[in-house]
Amino acid sequence: MNSGKHKYLLIALLCCAFITNAQEKPIGYWRSILPYNTSLGVATDGSNLFNICTQAFFVLNSKNYETISYSKVNGMSDIGMQAVSYDPLTKTVILVYSNGNIDLFKDNTFYNIPDLKLKSVAGDKTVFGIYTENGKAYLSTALGIIVINMAERNIEETYQFVANSQLLAVKGLTATDNYFYAVTTTGLFKAAKNSPQLQNYQAWQKIDSVHSFSSIKSVGNNIFLKTTNAVYALESDTARLVFSSTTGISNIDPGLNKLFIGRFSDLRIMDMNYNIVDSVNTTDSIAQVVQLADSSIWVGNMNLGLAERAKADVQYFMHPEGPKDPNSFDLYANNGDLWIAHGGFNDKFIWNGNGSGFSNLKNDKWRLFNRDNNSPISYKMNDFVTIVKDESDGTLYAGSFTDGLFELRSNDSFTIYKDISPFDISIPNASLGYRQIVGTAIDKYNNLWVTMYGSLNELYVREKTSQNWYKYYLNYTRGYAYSGGPITFDNAGHIWYVCDNNGGVIGYDTKGTLADPSDDISYHVVSGPGSGNLPDVNAICLAQDKNDNIWIGTSNGIGIIYNASSCLSQHCDGDIPIVQYDKYAGYLFAGENVQSIAVDGANRKWIGTNNGVWLLSPDAGNSSIISRFTIDNSPLPSNKIQKITVDKVTGDVYIGTDAGLMCYRGTATEGSESNSSVITFPNPVPSGYKGTIAIKGLTENADVRITDINGQLIYRTTALGGQAIWSGLDYKGHRPQTGVFLIFATNADGSQTYAGKMVFMN
Repeated sequence: MNSGKHKYLLIALLCCAFITNAQEKPIGYWRSILPYNTSLGVATDGSNLFNICTQAFFVLNSKNYETISYSKVNGMSDIGMQAVSYDPLTKTVILVYSNGNIDLFKDNTFYNIPDLKLKSVAGDKTVFGIYTENGKAYLSTALGIIVINMAERNIEETYQFVANSQLLAVKGLTATDNYFYAVTTTGLFKAAKNSPQLQNYQAWQKIDSVHSFSSIKSVGNNIFLKTTNAVYALESDTARLVFSSTTGISNIDPGLNKLFIGRFSDLRIMDMNYNIVDSVNTTDSIAQVVQLADSSIWVGNMNLGLAERAKADVQYFMHPEGPKDPNSFDLYANNGDLWIAHGGFNDKFIWNGNGSGFSNLKNDKWRLFNRDNNSPISYKMNDFVTIVKDESDGTLYAGSFTDGLFELRSNDSFTIYKDISPFDISIPNASLGYRQIVGTAIDKYNNLWVTMYGSLNELYVREKTSQNWYKYYLNYTRGYAYSGGPITFDNAGHIWYVCDNNGGVIGYDTKGTLADPSDDISYHVVSGPGSGNLPDVNAICLAQDKNDNIWIGTSNGIGIIYNASSCLSQHCDGDIPIVQYDKYAGYLFAGENVQSIAVDGANRKWIGTNNGVWLLSPDAGNSSIISRFTIDNSPLPSNKIQKITVDKVTGDVYIGTDAGLMCYRGTATEGSESNSSVITFPNPVPSGYKGTIAIKGLTENADVRITDINGQLIYRTTALGGQAIWSGLDYKGHRPQTGVFLIFATNADGSQTYAGKMVFMN
């Protein structure tokens, strides 16, 4: 009998058995969660559409309508788009970011040209448009015309225009067979394309200084220019008015022997005899229009996104699925069910006026709840700033900073608590009738807790069993008015919440009698020894860790209240711990605005600030920094963090920034009660795989051992919460040979054990 054949047959069978586990995303995997429903510009190769959005861009195949989205995760070098164009000769897309950074995109690969971004100049780096021809891209900028060699992928030269010793911004450039035409802030210039002196502005002839042109485009050898309210054709170097509009003109773009004229409510189509031959109602400002080889017309609408014009007044909008808005003021995630609140307010507690509502991602499907669609909140609610879900019955609660509380039940029925509700009017905005919700949380009894901004009664609760509402008055003088904020609980069930507007933190104990406040006690935690000892009275966020400590983020670092359950009655001071980083140590985030704190399944702390994200070790009083993520070493779109939340079932860490949401597959999950649902991924481990191997679904902090088929120990570790990780190397730093390996896990008292297998392929 050939034992070798049987061994490889066993491996093949195990590969089939474990194939579903291989679908898990690897540890350290980043995923962007960005909106693609806007269009700041669109280009085409005649078949594919290249659409730039506020944060990123996507490619749409016009034949099958499939889309591929891109961000910093899969190659883009930056965020914040400004302009796009396509060069047919090199088959390359050029992408320009708002900070001057440039990417060239070809064959699903990005090539970065950072020169303009890095260039130190007195003026701005605005790019007003891009014209491509014969392997070159001509960027019309505030610094002149920048010429990109698309094949060599570098800046080849710059044409600058000067008047009275002042550099002129170039608003647009195009060409005919023989001439370049450039629109500047002082007039229209032209120059022979074969001139060797194009870098010398004296080689450019001014042919119009009467009109204030803002854009120039060509259809064949026909030149068209636009002003705020008119379109001109250039005939024998003289501008002839061919179209005017009292409602304004947003853009002009070339088509197939046609000119597209975008207004702020519709699109007009002009033939080369200057006749308007068609129109499309758009109800949105147009960024750019392109026409494909099959004559189909595609419109980039600035707010509504990329659309195909199928027939008169009909547009079909197409883009990758995603949230409504990049803003992630609050997040809730559990077992792959993600909810995003898109509202917000500034440090002066002025609302954003954001009507994007909230978004939900579950099983790779999006649901959007906003004023622009037919969801229940249409035309009713703005600025959602807090969101939580009652997992006992599937009810979702979203708090608005202007319009009260929204309750969405699992059957999609809903209730809005605003004018007729238990909530008082917020005092600072009483004339507007605002009920300003700033905090929501579900306690261990599934009671709903709510805090308000500027309300005489800032703390509310709805008892789960009776469905009765109760509210609480706390006699503290702080800030402009009585104000709540984010909420958490200690092990005893006491309520702890931030007091917005420099009010510190409140600890509150109902003594188990929600309906009777007469025996309740509270603790007002502020700065200074004997008063709570916060590093700053401007508390922003808080979180409870697994050791019953309350971590409080302020505008000057972090304070920790140890053993919070007993501390409330004793009014003990918080501690300002020291953190170790490399060879240096200091007070925990002193001088930093700590915007968000989240605790993962291994009791590690994820800290979000205005300077990126830190991951701290579980030790409260002597933490060390495990990792730090910024825009420079990760795909984060911004260092300004709004909110971090951890899905303790999946280990995903959701990081909301002011420029978009990211998801990082972390190394820790919540420990399970038993080892009945353990998953190993990737499994099988493919040949050449150098990432982290994860074993999740374990009991908390389980002892994990990996052996070969003969029982020889290969690796041993302790689970991070409910997930163990392994580099795939044995104790000698070698990768195991192809074969089956055994996994054994047990909890601290040995009552829960697990035995499993994984396959290595070499």
